[in-house]
Amino acid sequence: MLSADQAVAIEQAELADVVPGPTAGTWYVRTGSKVGVVLGDDWELRVRPHLSVPGLMFLLGYSRDQRGWRRDIAEFEEEDDLLAAIASGFSWHAIWALERGALRGYIRHDERRHDLRGRVLFGEQLSRGGLPLPVHLTYDEFTEDVLENRILRTATQLLLRLQRVPIDARRRLLRIRALLEHVPPLSEWRGVTAPPPNRLNERYGPALRLAELVLSSASLSLERGATRSTTFVFDMNKVFEDFVTVAFREAMRPYGGQVRDQVTPYSLDEDHELKLKPDLSWWNDGRCLAVLDAKYKAIDDGVMKHPDAYQMLAYCTAYNLRRGYLVYAKDSGLQPRTHVVRHSDHEIVVIAVDVEAERAELTSSIRELAACVAADYDRVAVAS
Repeated sequence: MLSADQAVAIEQAELADVVPGPTAGTWYVRTGSKVGVVLGDDWELRVRPHLSVPGLMFLLGYSRDQRGWRRDIAEFEEEDDLLAAIASGFSWHAIWALERGALRGYIRHDERRHDLRGRVLFGEQLSRGGLPLPVHLTYDEFTEDVLENRILRTATQLLLRLQRVPIDARRRLLRIRALLEHVPPLSEWRGVTAPPPNRLNERYGPALRLAELVLSSASLSLERGATRSTTFVFDMNKVFEDFVTVAFREAMRPYGGQVRDQVTPYSLDEDHELKLKPDLSWWNDGRCLAVLDAKYKAIDDGVMKHPDAYQMLAYCTAYNLRRGYLVYAKDSGLQPRTHVVRHSDHEIVVIAVDVEAERAELTSSIRELAACVAADYDRVAVAS
């Protein structure tokens, strides 16, 4: 039975909708497209994905680096819990990187001190009337307090809040925290990304990719300075969209042009009030050639959802395209099909990408999608 405070914490985490039940103290918890966990002091709510943990780890890893996902997660995907798999993978890769020596870098400090260190900023000092102390100076410090280490430290702190981390992974996480004890965690981590790879931080690569997964999904709910709850939430709509975006962009390279995601909104109306923002579009020489929308839905009855069709028809109208593509996560065994819109030249193509298929088959289906889009454009261009 949930308390009112627990219901509020779940709502704030946006992992599920909580509404009062028919009697006092009872609640209905309704899940949607999000998976993950909300942790309180003595309670937790877990929403597991329908997709297997290895399959979800593949989508998450591929969307960050299609070249590095196999090395990042292959050894840890046997875990039957998503966060346990991420904790295991991250802790192993972070330990491997840190035990070869924590990364160090030069950090510039501009400060006022009563002792001399570095170079005195005489202009700043004289502007203060030439007072002898404190001295305004600048210096570079060679330190472990660099962004890469702060990201690892923060991800470690967050994962240690989980109650079901495998024993070996927890031991590694405690070891990581000890190795980075002088590195402060990030106070704000949402939206933080790792620095670009270089020869110095290359060994950190797999650990940083998994750390970014942790930071992008984690949040803390605070009450009067204390942690009220810890949340790790993954939106499967965004996971699927990110995977399709990265895989489709890679698959379209042989056909030229540029694949864009979430482009600057177009308007459906002349007054520019009805904004449209498709998931994916293919461009060449400033012209939109194709529009795609990715939907983490299964078409179990073989019938496309009407709102999806209306949305795609609006895209085709605004972008002046004959054909638009709806990409679903699964279909009920039906082949790709085209719906011709009455009294217009518009067509809506429905294609399924089975996220439960083997990885080679899954990536192959994205290549087939790219070939379909390119071939359809060629036919339309020739016809017009």
